[in-house]
Amino acid sequence: MSNPAPERPKRDGYNPITLEDVQPDPFFRNLDTPGSRIIGAAAFLFMFSQAGNTAVAAPLVMLVLLACLFLRMTPRERALTAVPLTFSALRLATQLASPMGVWRFATPAVAAAGGSHWYTGTVLLPLFLATYLFFNSSIESNTGRLVFWYSLAVLLSGLLPSEGYAVICAMLYYTLFFVVLVTFITDLNPRPSPVL
Repeated sequence: MSNPAPERPKRDGYNPITLEDVQPDPFFRNLDTPGSRIIGAAAFLFMFSQAGNTAVAAPLVMLVLLACLFLRMTPRERALTAVPLTFSALRLATQLASPMGVWRFATPAVAAAGGSHWYTGTVLLPLFLATYLFFNSSIESNTGRLVFWYSLAVLLSGLLPSEGYAVICAMLYYTLFFVVLVTFITDLNPRPSPVL
């Protein structure tokens, strides 16, 4: 007994969603398992522990953010943005590694709580975004879409000339608290029922 040939979708007719349409992308299928989440947590903990060494952490975190963004993209979104995002992320990673690696002893450290380095925003912002994208299985909420668009903006800032990425990272880093607070309120606020 042979399987029937799959039906072609009708052009101007009803095309129901089938089980094959909602299956996860096979490339990333095993990344939502508990074992991969434990390994991911260990990797993110390691990157967080290296946040003070920006010459190592910043390029690594940018590439991890790229991978986590690809994880949450649909195949169509991934196909459209893969080349520019990858190029921009690699350019951003090399920009972050080379000046900080050579000049990190010549740049003054800002006295802040915990003695954090003056460039911490370029490590902690992408690390937060990557962690959210990796551990949250859906980006359909307002907060999820915000993190998605922030991630795109951070990675595409690598296409800006000179150190334009620093302006984008700083702008996003300092507005993150307020914008996430607003999206949490919109996500957690129950929708009012319509009055009849």
